[in-house]
Amino acid sequence: MPDLTPRQRFEDNMRPAHLLVRVYQLLSSNDQIASDGEMVQQLRALVQAKDDEDLLLVYTDMFLGLVRERAELPRNQLLDRSLTHLLRQAVVSSCTALETYLPDLLRANMPTVIRARGRYFLPPLDEEIKSYFKNLTFGLEEVLRLFDDPEAPQRISNKILGYVSFNYLSSKKGIHLTGTLLGIDKPWNQIAAHFGSERKEMMDTLEKTVNRRNDIVHRADRSGDDLGGEPQGISYVRTRQMVDTVDHICIALDELVTAKMEEFATVPDPIPAAEEAQPE
Repeated sequence: MPDLTPRQRFEDNMRPAHLLVRVYQLLSSNDQIASDGEMVQQLRALVQAKDDEDLLLVYTDMFLGLVRERAELPRNQLLDRSLTHLLRQAVVSSCTALETYLPDLLRANMPTVIRARGRYFLPPLDEEIKSYFKNLTFGLEEVLRLFDDPEAPQRISNKILGYVSFNYLSSKKGIHLTGTLLGIDKPWNQIAAHFGSERKEMMDTLEKTVNRRNDIVHRADRSGDDLGGEPQGISYVRTRQMVDTVDHICIALDELVTAKMEEFATVPDPIPAAEEAQPE
């Protein structure tokens, strides 16, 4: 069975986020949960439940569900204030998909970029790139090993990926770094144009999504400005926007990178530095 592509793995990792949003949409009944009435009695007869068995009916325009007593699911767990935890976990899941996708995309494509661009694969004027990799060093033995090594692009890529694993890529900066390392000039501009959306809006939504994920994971969704307060409110429509934005950005980036790798595949290997220095 062939290995999954970074995009396929990303889509697999995004499925829980989309599923959580849809489950919330199905179960959210505006707290209209019935335990008695004509419909409950009709369903009681249908499922042959005893008269003393507690039943809970969730009935919306999209979903009809009967919760039986042995499910051990109390009524308060079906109220909207409890169901919003599904939305919070959808935000977390989407950010996890993002954080695993970016290194995966680098792992699959960095050797191709290094092989095509040679020692110029890092943009020398990109301040974010320089700042991010300021602590990445190659020892003398590592440098010597790269001379005349046909696997040098893969070794350099592995070194970069090892560094990335300890310096997580996330949010709008991670998108910029990943796209730039893979040969995309001004990644956010290209993503916005490719998707047909406003660059600033996409960047701001992604930043808020990642910040909200951090609030959920580290502070039980309390704002960093009010750690002793109540959890922040969260809505279906806002959650769906955040999850969809992560999805759209990563798919757009993947399509741009795929096109770039096809372009690099036609580029001959660069002249080694030692040969460049030779006089005519």
